[in-house]
Amino acid sequence: MKFHTRIKLLFFAITLVFNSFLIAQGETTKGIQFFHGTFAEALEKANKEGKLIFMDAYTSWCGPCKRMSASVFPDPVAGDFFNPTFINLKIDMEKEEGPTLSKRYNVQSYPTLLFLDGSGEIVHRASGARPVDGLIDLGKEALLKYDKSGDYAKLYNEGKRDHETVLAYIKSLNQAGRPSLKITNDYLLTQKDLTTPENLDIILNGATDADSKVFEYLIQNKDAIIKLKSKETFETRVYACCKKTATKALEYRNESLLKDAQSKMKHHPSREQEFKYDTDLQFYGQTGNAAKYLKSAKSYASKVAKKDPEKLSTLITKNSLYFKTDKSVGALSEVCAKKAMKYGMATNYYVNYAAILSLNGKKQEALKIAKQALELAKAKKEPTQMIESYINQLTAQ
Repeated sequence: MKFHTRIKLLFFAITLVFNSFLIAQGETTKGIQFFHGTFAEALEKANKEGKLIFMDAYTSWCGPCKRMSASVFPDPVAGDFFNPTFINLKIDMEKEEGPTLSKRYNVQSYPTLLFLDGSGEIVHRASGARPVDGLIDLGKEALLKYDKSGDYAKLYNEGKRDHETVLAYIKSLNQAGRPSLKITNDYLLTQKDLTTPENLDIILNGATDADSKVFEYLIQNKDAIIKLKSKETFETRVYACCKKTATKALEYRNESLLKDAQSKMKHHPSREQEFKYDTDLQFYGQTGNAAKYLKSAKSYASKVAKKDPEKLSTLITKNSLYFKTDKSVGALSEVCAKKAMKYGMATNYYVNYAAILSLNGKKQEALKIAKQALELAKAKKEPTQMIESYINQLTAQ
């Protein structure tokens, strides 16, 4: 079988695997966290926190809505962007408050994705499902439209540099994705006591990069900030700072900066290991360092994924994304896929294993496992059309 054909079959199977897995599992705790309250309560929270509302206007029968709920909203990348940035709402347009809101915002197709300010006015809207990257881009567009940093810059430049104005300026810059470190540093340099509640608030909001003096202030005042806000708020900020520095490390191909970001995740211990492996795999994958990628991937498989079929399958997807032609990475994917099938005992894991075998040139073994997947699907009374199509494609080669 030609290699490019095996690649096509692999991604066909992986799509099947993750669609079926996510639909079965629903939303995960790592994805976008939706506010459970009334629309009025969401507005109140948005005003209090100075955030926009992201509202998913959906219906229970809408296919694209279901796909977003199954494969986009649970994605940890989407969660990392949306959770600290917006007040997130999911509202069925045909139930409870839905019909009233549907009329108010003229919702005529599903899903309709709305970004609202604290008064309920529309800042940005779009219709139709989006992938993770597309949804994040939509959120960034909304933030740019809501950018009030110019108003605060004018006040700041006119000499209005009290705590409230500076804090609002910093928040507006952060929301718009603009640098705020200089404003934060300049303000803190004028302060004799950094431990006042007002200054701790400035430090918390002004810490945006792990490789900065403000981040050092954040860590030095950890206990006071947790007492003032919460442990979750502190750790969310640590993660955001380390993530930004890791992104910067990738942009500049700076491995030492990556290690710096990873080391500072010790202040968020519950996600430290996950962060290290995620950023290692992304960094070495995107920089094409197969040897270091493989070392990290093997370590992740043995120390983290172990017998977890979901994590093993996620690693396989990354392997296929970054190193489609590397035989050593392919061999690791085969081992992981076999373990996922063994411990997951679900149809999608059988298909995934078949796909990897096919990619590695083992057509007959792939057909055997794919047929086992078909029998398992029939026994569980699951849909078989996609698996049958996959088998037909394998057989035709």
